[in-house]
Amino acid sequence: MKKEQRFNYILGKLDQEKIVEFSSLSTALNISEDTVRRDIEELAKNGLLSKVRGGAIPRAENPLTFKERIGYLSQDKEVIALKALSLISNGQTIFLDGGTSVYTLVSLFPTDIRLTVITNNMAIIPLLAHYNGIKTIVLGGEFISATETLYGLEAVKGAAQYRADIFFLGACSIDEKGVTATYKEEAELKRAMISASDQVAVLCNFNKLDTKDPYAVCRLEELSYLITEEDISHKAFELYKQSGVTFL
Repeated sequence: MKKEQRFNYILGKLDQEKIVEFSSLSTALNISEDTVRRDIEELAKNGLLSKVRGGAIPRAENPLTFKERIGYLSQDKEVIALKALSLISNGQTIFLDGGTSVYTLVSLFPTDIRLTVITNNMAIIPLLAHYNGIKTIVLGGEFISATETLYGLEAVKGAAQYRADIFFLGACSIDEKGVTATYKEEAELKRAMISASDQVAVLCNFNKLDTKDPYAVCRLEELSYLITEEDISHKAFELYKQSGVTFL
């Protein structure tokens, strides 16, 4: 079967089922999983789908709600969160971005932690309420129900009023040129938080590497840490390490 025919099959299957897996595509197309993986990577680079571990989901409209995504790849997110925790110490002021990886990070905070948290992530507010030692500051703005976050000019101006020790940035996409976001307002607020932070740690599932979205957030050189679920020796990280970012 020609590559173009495989692409049509993958996209058609994705349209029907909203998620496809390497193993099932390999069987259906009678090709190796490595070939399927390369096909999906090429389709992802052309913006036709989004890679996830073991398969792909639609790019244009993510079929998973925020609450569904909290449980999706939860084990990977816990690995990322535990690595991120090593950067947090009592007394810090931190920015927390939107996203399910940040939600997982907050869920793993020690019960006696003492922090000032500044965030636009409304999903984590009920979690933060359980920590007596956390002072929570919520940035204003327009509420986006799909991501349970606040964005807009009010949020951007609010972020500029503070100075944080570290910003835990939830990555939409990242490649060798830097971090990008799906929406303009999202990118603007992320940039404001970066400007107001001494360090920036991006929380990024491995499948988001080598992908890009329309709006620029920052260059790789502006990141202090890049945290994924993979071991830091993974060969895919070599190009990124040239920028000076530290992998955890």
